[in-house]
Amino acid sequence: MNTLKVSETFQMTYDAFHKPECRQLISMGGSRSSKSYSILQMLMLELIKKKNIKITCWRNTKVTCRATILEDFQNIIMFDEEIAKKFKENKQAGTFVYIPTGSRIVFEGADNIGKVLGGQQNISFFNEVTEFSRDVYLQITQRTSGKVICDYNPSKDFWLESYRHDDETTFIRTNFTNNSFCPPNIVKQLLSYEPWEPGSYEVIDAEVYYKGSQITPTNQPPIHTANYKKGTASVFMWMVYGLGLGSEKPNRIYHGWKKITSEAFDKLEYPSYFGLDFGTSNPTACTEIKYDGNGGMYIRERLYKPLGEIEDSLATVIKIQVTQIKKGSSYIICDPAKEAYLKILQNADYLAIGAVKGAGSIEAGISIVQSFTIYYVASQNLDAEYNNYSWQLDRNGKPTDTPLKSQDHLMDSLRYCITFLYEYLNIKI
Repeated sequence: MNTLKVSETFQMTYDAFHKPECRQLISMGGSRSSKSYSILQMLMLELIKKKNIKITCWRNTKVTCRATILEDFQNIIMFDEEIAKKFKENKQAGTFVYIPTGSRIVFEGADNIGKVLGGQQNISFFNEVTEFSRDVYLQITQRTSGKVICDYNPSKDFWLESYRHDDETTFIRTNFTNNSFCPPNIVKQLLSYEPWEPGSYEVIDAEVYYKGSQITPTNQPPIHTANYKKGTASVFMWMVYGLGLGSEKPNRIYHGWKKITSEAFDKLEYPSYFGLDFGTSNPTACTEIKYDGNGGMYIRERLYKPLGEIEDSLATVIKIQVTQIKKGSSYIICDPAKEAYLKILQNADYLAIGAVKGAGSIEAGISIVQSFTIYYVASQNLDAEYNNYSWQLDRNGKPTDTPLKSQDHLMDSLRYCITFLYEYLNIKI
């Protein structure tokens, strides 16, 4: 029998997975750390060792799942010809059964909502878990009787970070240096991102330090001269794909917002205004906004749910789920592209008006939002959109003046409202 060749990342993954107290294993890492491949190798061994278990591997879509990690699994079981013969593949179902134990592995997509809500398994593996909403993740994990495994390239403030202090969750962090099988040309490319002189800084507890203090704009190590001359040096690329640490996107639109508690928001004695972005399959998003008269805007999420998942009418949804909106007195600044929804609210006696629209209105609105000091009540959806709302990149990787149309529902709703308030209250910036 041939020996299974494994990386250091595999050993870290295997050890963490088999800790008795570990219910959830989160593998964070840079590019080519072999984190996904190592997880699949370990899952193969579970199928061989244990009888009649079911493992489900998830991606955001079934097509993506079968084009990526299913193909990796096919390659993994070929390490030994005799082992491979004992796996029976059902290509239509996207499954492999290890005949001697009766255990099977299924490659599935979260786009098949029936599978998400109906399926049960012993182990779940979320590949590229950042593609999943927390709600979908919880729907699957509550149907998983054993362990849950996730992997992803880290980004700041992802919702899985909330499990840092959970006793049943184990985090491991790896990068390409933990994978001795990483091809030399890829190692060379990853090293080309390094922005600082090698050996001039150190990584401690997922933070980068120079001269004993965290790196800041004013505390910087010496630059990597050769990489800067080549034009390849990138703090973002090195932090995320090289070191496997979180980093802020270089094309992110909003920065410097300040968190406040829900109690502090509710105590603010300023009028409330509301922004509303309509969605049927995408979330309908509502934000409540207060202005302090001195350049401070205060934001709180009030609704984030697709109308297609709600049986009640739009007006009923607003009445029941956003009780802060008062008929006849609360201004609601709405998505101007959905006139039918706007009419429904107006006919129900809500002060609903369409937001400014037209060429350049989005960019102008973003500029207005950026001119205020923003305070917000942290929530899963608002945090995710704030951290991921970004400018499109041109073919050279430079930010354009056009925002990406992705995960922007709350961002749109607050832009509608703040742009309205800028004009309505005649605010001077």
